[in-house]
Amino acid sequence: MPPEERLDDHQAVADLDEAFHSGLVAAVGNPELARIHREVTDKIRIIRRLDFTQEPRIAATYDEHGAILRAVLQRRAADAEYLIKAHIDLSKQEVRKITLHMLHMARRRD
Repeated sequence: MPPEERLDDHQAVADLDEAFHSGLVAAVGNPELARIHREVTDKIRIIRRLDFTQEPRIAATYDEHGAILRAVLQRRAADAEYLIKAHIDLSKQEVRKITLHMLHMARRRD
């Protein structure tokens, strides 16, 4: 998606991110997997949204999702799997950094 068409509203991007991941899981066609994904999503939603508090992460997410979608549409399963794992790992790292920074800032105020 061209940068000029991308949303920059943090809440809207978080909603689109969740829909993207849910759509990928639904496309597998396994209702049990979809149910488990919904449960996990409900539990980590607030944490995942931290990933969209910084513009560089929003742009990176658009790029990462685009690469994943292209791999899926081109039936490159191994590439799609690799990209999904890398995307999730990077998001976890970024959320961890943001959380630690927020804790550090809160401690400095005390």
